[in-house]
Amino acid sequence: MYTRVKKDQFEIRDGVYIHRPTEAEFAPNPNSEGSMLIYTGNINSKLASGELFAYYEVLQVMKVLWEEVSRNQARVAEAILVE
Repeated sequence: MYTRVKKDQFEIRDGVYIHRPTEAEFAPNPNSEGSMLIYTGNINSKLASGELFAYYEVLQVMKVLWEEVSRNQARVAEAILVE
């Protein structure tokens, strides 16, 4: 049984999205929509805590988070231009 993936399990450091429990890293390429470098870390491996995370779900939650952060950054940039 897989452990549920939640957005609060991620941190963003230097533009890289890191899933803390598995240490998986996703580095979106801003020059190529939908393109990213991926280090899978311990996804699909049982962790010492007994948790097991599914690759597909970790990737899906990361993409949702990425889209939310991108929209917020676009709003901030737009607000700065208006000022």
